[in-house]
Amino acid sequence: EEHRAAREAVALFDQTSFSKFLVQGRDAEAAMQILCANDVGVEAGRLVYTGMLNARGGYESDVTVTRLSEDTYFVVSGTAQTTRDMDWIRRNVDPGLDVTLTNVTEEFAVVGVMGPRSRDLLGAVSDSDFSNDAFPFGTCQEISVGNVTVRAHRITYVGELGWELYVPVHGAVSVYTALTEAGAAFDLRLAGYYAIESLRLEKGYRAWGADVTPDYTPYEAGLGFAVKLYKGTDFVGRDALLRQKEVG
Repeated sequence: EEHRAAREAVALFDQTSFSKFLVQGRDAEAAMQILCANDVGVEAGRLVYTGMLNARGGYESDVTVTRLSEDTYFVVSGTAQTTRDMDWIRRNVDPGLDVTLTNVTEEFAVVGVMGPRSRDLLGAVSDSDFSNDAFPFGTCQEISVGNVTVRAHRITYVGELGWELYVPVHGAVSVYTALTEAGAAFDLRLAGYYAIESLRLEKGYRAWGADVTPDYTPYEAGLGFAVKLYKGTDFVGRDALLRQKEVG
């Protein structure tokens, strides 16, 4: 029933346990370009899916990076990786760079609104425009749900139309209530992590620790599209990927 809701109507997922970080400072872009295999030198409001790799080209983490401003990035990682990822970032950022790392995991609830009727549901609780033209895939915007300001990220880990809502914890109950009350008109179903897991498997999305690990490179995992070898930065793992690209 949870699968059917995500595929045919709309499902609500509690994804609050995701690890969340802010990387800030004058050199935030330089630091993130060294850490990330993809090009994160994008305009504010854009999301980038990328790996953080080791010197062998293997995955140390599989993350989504959102540029919030010229000097601020918001990084979302796996549930059990908060301490591990913070350690990896700190050890691989030049101490001479003007950049700070802040763990904001507990400051935000994350509500996933996923499914073909997700746009209708969000339109019922917010005055924002959720159309493709106004809110393209891979972007984020601040929206209002009732009296709560929420950052909505148009991205999905279940393979359907959807948004992840990053809600300040003080507003989580209010946003949840608004969505569930309005959701009755759209056949909203509450869904869990086992549904996420098998939906993402069905879509072919990778998971760190299961499909990608420190021993697998993006090319071996079929994720070469998330690597930019020639972005002008010698990121961690680039040399290994260049060698693998040459020899297959």
